[in-house]
Amino acid sequence: MLPINYDARSVQQELNKLNEGVRALYQFIPMIPLASPPLEPLAGFLSVSDGTGSGFDGSSGAGLYRYSGSAWVFVG
Repeated sequence: MLPINYDARSVQQELNKLNEGVRALYQFIPMIPLASPPLEPLAGFLSVSDGTGSGFDGSSGAGLYRYSGSAWVFVG
């Protein structure tokens, strides 16, 4: 937490702590390949298609997809 009177060094230290926390989360967020897209997704959701069945958009196959708010978009 930033002190009441802070300077650029304090802000940088706080940003560094936040960055370390985000990096630690990468180890705990599994991306399990799915045969069909999640129900009721929200814009910005990420999911991985296993490429079987209809996949997420029917043409791009296996890989990472992002939900745009109206459709699943192949990311890679």
